[in-house]
Amino acid sequence: ISAIERFAKLCPFNSEHKLLLLQAEMKSRMGEVKEASKHYELAISAAERNEFIHEQAIANERAADFFLRHNDPTRAAHHYGEAQVLFLKWGAQRKVDHLLMSIPL
Repeated sequence: ISAIERFAKLCPFNSEHKLLLLQAEMKSRMGEVKEASKHYELAISAAERNEFIHEQAIANERAADFFLRHNDPTRAAHHYGEAQVLFLKWGAQRKVDHLLMSIPL
């Protein structure tokens, strides 16, 4: 993570959303639910702001998985929906098909 932190400081446009997503994943694994939730949302916003559609889609998918694990199906469904729209926009139809077949909602 320290390398990505350096990249995020040097060029936040390319790396900030990646760092935020990694931090969200780490906080999720450590049981810091509120902080993880916040970092997923920040990662999604940063990817959107910098027009990384595919990474915004990935961040939404990871957030959805997180919310599903933490018994929040409403937020999970929202983020899975966003991920599907963004993956379609990016041209990843097979990924959308995979999500539709594997999402337990």
